[in-house]
Amino acid sequence: MWTEPPAVLSGGSIEVFCRCNSSTVGWQDLTVSDWQNLTVETNRVDDVTIKHRKRNVIRDFMLYCRLQDVVVTKMYMPIVPLIRVEELRCHFHPLETELSCNFSDANYFVSNKNYFLSINRSPSVPCLLKTYENTFHCPGIPTKNIYNKYNLTVDMDYKGYNQSLQLQLGYKQVLFPEWPKYKIHIVAASRDILYLIWPSPFDPPDNENMEWRIWFLPQNPRIEKYLIQKKMYLRLHPFYTWYFFQSPSFAHQTYILRMSRRYPFWESPWSPEIETADFVTEARTPDRPPKFLPNGFFHQPENGNLYVYWLHLDELEFNGPNFTYYVSAGKEKTATILSNNSALFRDWDATKPATVAIWSENSKGRSEYTSELKVPMLTNSLRHQARNLWYHLDNQSITWQPPMEQADLVGYTVSWCPVTVNSLPICDDHELIQFKVLNASEHRFQFKGSMVLPNIAVTANYMNNTGGGMQWHSRRWMSRQDYEKVSSISLYLAFAIIVVLIAPVYVLIRKLRHMAQIDVDVPDILFKSVDPNKECDGRKRSSFVQTAVPGNFSPKAVMNIPTLPTDSNEIIYSQSAANSYVFMNQKLSTTTIGS
Repeated sequence: MWTEPPAVLSGGSIEVFCRCNSSTVGWQDLTVSDWQNLTVETNRVDDVTIKHRKRNVIRDFMLYCRLQDVVVTKMYMPIVPLIRVEELRCHFHPLETELSCNFSDANYFVSNKNYFLSINRSPSVPCLLKTYENTFHCPGIPTKNIYNKYNLTVDMDYKGYNQSLQLQLGYKQVLFPEWPKYKIHIVAASRDILYLIWPSPFDPPDNENMEWRIWFLPQNPRIEKYLIQKKMYLRLHPFYTWYFFQSPSFAHQTYILRMSRRYPFWESPWSPEIETADFVTEARTPDRPPKFLPNGFFHQPENGNLYVYWLHLDELEFNGPNFTYYVSAGKEKTATILSNNSALFRDWDATKPATVAIWSENSKGRSEYTSELKVPMLTNSLRHQARNLWYHLDNQSITWQPPMEQADLVGYTVSWCPVTVNSLPICDDHELIQFKVLNASEHRFQFKGSMVLPNIAVTANYMNNTGGGMQWHSRRWMSRQDYEKVSSISLYLAFAIIVVLIAPVYVLIRKLRHMAQIDVDVPDILFKSVDPNKECDGRKRSSFVQTAVPGNFSPKAVMNIPTLPTDSNEIIYSQSAANSYVFMNQKLSTTTIGS
């Protein structure tokens, strides 16, 4: 047996011949079968030779030559795999004279292959298969100059059969630094410094001058991404490679880095971009405290409660977990935090002035600085408060009258905020409290839209800080303000109730009309009575006689009917207590005779 050609590339065709040199054997006695002993198609070549043509060969195969069903010889045909190079990457440092390449073998399942690579007709170098991978590494390829184009020749040898592949790479595809396969770690070293760390020494010392391009991709949509492009500082360590750079300005926020780098030479190409795992910047204490509203307090003298209000910090200013506020009026007076923009002091001493301070606070501690609110004596606060707050639905404005005490009055502050679900006087802390400062001559403020639902407050501001605090236009304190009761929700609710009640009222009216048409038949006997002039037992009754209807007389006026004599038409039965009588005439009729 033999083949033509001697070897076949994967996907090609080959002819297998079978011959028997004997004068007693003809080509009719010969057959070819496969490994399953199935006879394959053959053609006559001459009197003692047949052949089988196999097309589109993709794997090795075995054929048998038979003489009258007896195997006389066999042949194993290995198929030469096509050279298939993928993911070819080459790189070198411009100060070096050697270039290194890596590529993957698409036919990695076929062993015993040897690869060689050369560039621009330079001597080829062997490529080594990396352990446990299908990647070949070709180091130390000599090159003396930097070219705009690099012509690469990849040769593959398989059991003495050679194939070549011509490839071309551009300048920017060659001259860039490669990335390590080790996982990159991001460590927040301090408030301002981040470290990029590889767990083993990878970059040589000359990579210290490498230029980096880093995109900071925040996971919070309110933070904009930004780019830095600069040289990175390298720190060598026996077991690590460290690069450090400036941390993002937002503390305790999650980021992802998208990075590339290049050698610091003119037109040097950037390496492919890689992304790091997400990381969280270092937490720190809040940078600032919130600001109180102008004269932002409200006093309830009937129960001694004092509310204070401020403009809460944005979420991006929290700087750490477990964010809250701390409000106090001295060492022994701490407020209860109601929300992100209000707090409550209980049992407030209205006879003394005080200073209220507020801090921002998270798990790292409190802010370095505080905001302060001056609260005067409040024993006479009503004289320093705006009066008769009135919200006008027709033009979406609020009006008020000046306070009783107008000396040193410098103006007013109008504040408004959405109400909360839990408590009307406390503002919804998802939005900032809005406010506007007005002159002392202004007693009206025009809103841009309807303010029926939000809370509104007016504060009188004095030069000597003797104001009486905020006057709220709110349901909570209707005894202290003239609150406009009409609101869109109330109107809608009333309309809905009317619509719901229309149907049952209509049904009830129809029933009453049907009931009015019911006819009541009353027996004639019920309208008969005793003649007042008729004598009973020889005595004449002069008293008034009433017609008795069942249900309108006492049960003791009813007789036991079986005791009546059958031959009598009139029977008078006496009741000693009620002086009542019963008259019988065929049918029973009951009358009550008054005395």
